[in-house]
Amino acid sequence: CLFAFSSPQLGRAVQLLHRRGVRVRIVTDAQYMGLRGSQIGLLRHAGIQVRHDQEGGYMHHKFAIVDGRTLITGSLNWTTQAIQNNRENVLVLEDAEYVKPFLEEFERIWEEYNPSNYTFFSKDDK
Repeated sequence: CLFAFSSPQLGRAVQLLHRRGVRVRIVTDAQYMGLRGSQIGLLRHAGIQVRHDQEGGYMHHKFAIVDGRTLITGSLNWTTQAIQNNRENVLVLEDAEYVKPFLEEFERIWEEYNPSNYTFFSKDDK
């Protein structure tokens, strides 16, 4: 789950993992993913599954789960600016007690953002 993903280096790394057969799924923010410099379009074009929010507000999580065992989380957006210039924090944890709730949250959001669940008209409009 990422709010901002514009680092070309990280984009290439994720594409390489995908080409090696690693299952990669990304949940991101709908407004941010369309901005110039976002890697999301390139990742989608490479065949990586991407889902995004539909309603207002930001999908502001910043975490990744690797092999269901490792959690990478913190304040870091996956942008060159954040990596090279900002004061950010990143935690890498392999404790199942911490990984499990993030994995459950990812799966919950993944299903919530399933395009087949999108509505184009207010539920109040009948």
